Amino acid sequence: MSVFENHDPEALIDQMIDGRFRLKTEIARSSTSNVFVAADTRDNTEVTLRLFSAEVSRNRGDALIEQARAAAALSHPNILPTLAHGRSQVGTATRVYVVQQRSTGGSLQDMIDRGRLLTPSQAVMVGVEVCRALDHAHKRGLTHFDLRPSAIVFDDDRRARVSDMAVASVVAEDAWADTTSVSLERARYCSPEQANGEPFDEKSDVYALALVLAESVTGVLPFGSDSVVTTLSGRVDKLFPVSADLGGLASVLERAGRSDPAERSSAAEMGRALVQAAPSLPRPAPLPIVSATIFESDRTGEIARPVDHDVVAVDSDMSISDEEIEQPVADAPLIGRWIIAAVAALVVVVGGFLLFNVIQKDSYAVPMLTGVELGEATNMVTEFDWTIVEVDEASETVPAGSIIRTEPESGKKLQSGKDITFIVSTGPPPVALPELNTLDVTGATNALAEAGLVLGQQVPEFSETVPAGMVVRWAVGLQPNLVAGQEVVKGTAVDIVVSQGPAPRVVPDLRGMTLDAATAALNDLQLIINRADDEFSPDIPIGGVSTQLPAAGESLERGGSVTVALSKGPDLVAMPNLATAGNLDLVKQSLANAGLTLGTVTGRVRGAPIAALVGGQIVATGQQLPRGSVVDIVYYG
Repeated sequence: MSVFENHDPEALIDQMIDGRFRLKTEIARSSTSNVFVAADTRDNTEVTLRLFSAEVSRNRGDALIEQARAAAALSHPNILPTLAHGRSQVGTATRVYVVQQRSTGGSLQDMIDRGRLLTPSQAVMVGVEVCRALDHAHKRGLTHFDLRPSAIVFDDDRRARVSDMAVASVVAEDAWADTTSVSLERARYCSPEQANGEPFDEKSDVYALALVLAESVTGVLPFGSDSVVTTLSGRVDKLFPVSADLGGLASVLERAGRSDPAERSSAAEMGRALVQAAPSLPRPAPLPIVSATIFESDRTGEIARPVDHDVVAVDSDMSISDEEIEQPVADAPLIGRWIIAAVAALVVVVGGFLLFNVIQKDSYAVPMLTGVELGEATNMVTEFDWTIVEVDEASETVPAGSIIRTEPESGKKLQSGKDITFIVSTGPPPVALPELNTLDVTGATNALAEAGLVLGQQVPEFSETVPAGMVVRWAVGLQPNLVAGQEVVKGTAVDIVVSQGPAPRVVPDLRGMTLDAATAALNDLQLIINRADDEFSPDIPIGGVSTQLPAAGESLERGGSVTVALSKGPDLVAMPNLATAGNLDLVKQSLANAGLTLGTVTGRVRGAPIAALVGGQIVATGQQLPRGSVVDIVYYG
């Protein structure tokens, strides 16, 4: 049975998710989710939409939404952007979905499946970019925990990007709670601490990357097996297998693949080690990506990513900066260089930074940098020995972290040693939160859309003051104290609480209450009391409520009515004079006429009875008795 239970994924094609994303093609499936190519109807672009199963959505939906929000806040050139997330009704179940940017160059798994193994130089290039992504996420408290070749994807420019960042960790953490139920695919890329059922952290991502890079070069996954048990046990307390054929990559993988996490590289350390290993390796050929438009064929995409690298600047604390380890775009002037160029570069330690002195020229034309990511732009102008001045500016069109324009502008000549100003996009300008409390769901959705925001979760709640269907209150994720008029990032999700109207009232037990007391009790519940005709009641005192409708415990809407009848007390009749009854038939008739019933008869029946008893007590003529009482008769013996 699929993860959609009674829903065939093929039957979902052309269906809308959350009124925005139209499913086009299923491209992957697992026990927890199905992945589709989808059309974003807002801007007519293709995206990748992961639809989680009903069970996962039900049990871990809140965690998935929270991690998706955190992933959406990540802005890094090597992390596949998370564009949208939420819950949507699919059939009879509500499912969590996460939307990411559509990659066009396939995945590292696609390359491996087609026998397109990487050279050590190419593996270094991919590894550096993945390390940058992991370091960026780890510093923000986010991990992957399910890094594998299929999670490393490429665009046609051959840039490596990590997909499902943060979101994958929710499912992965659940899976590793019980190692006996771990799938073989997940076990293949786990760390020794995961295999042992021990606590694990971001160092597990580094170990997984070491496995992935080794497999991408050799075609053989270290510690791989056809059995989950042997796969898990095979790597515990074992040295990471490296080959001399890996060249400078071998030592990097050995440290990243150490069994003890305390001895293992961090993502930043692994990235720096890869950079340092690069000069010992040949200049890499373009990565053999598999274009998303030709997945079913056996040829690579035609758009080649330049592999020329500028020399790299490393911060004094040896952390990987956003300017570090970036590859230039196609028109970069640093043609023919592989990370450390052979043009008489001299490494000099100055003021805590590693600087690279290159041959100076008098002046250079400013390249076209609009839309280029800051790190790439920095690499593109490094050889010109310009001093870069960064100025932030909001932009609706240029992604955050990329260049809007330069000063001087493109094409202008600028002498070495001069300042060049990079106007760097901070993304869209912040937008003001609208007031939603007077709106219904449709109005709130429209108001958010007009402000450049999106509707998040809808939580139902009873309200005594807010009409049904109207917004009771709203909040922005992890910033619940924000109010209307305050500014947030464009595209932020706003959660709303929607009124279900007044809560139903449970009818109290009114029997025995006086009319005033019953009225007060119903008034407290905003219910109305109605009177029915009074009635006799053998057990309720006169004036007390003897019957009610609806009965106690039933529910009514606010303003509903309860009908009550008050007791007139028991229905009493007078004991007739039986002394005048000449025979038993007359006695019986007299009792019946009075509303009484003849009981037992003792003694010799003749003439008038000598006594009448009710409940063993003698009753006199004219005495008041409850209607229907049973009267026993005694004759002379």
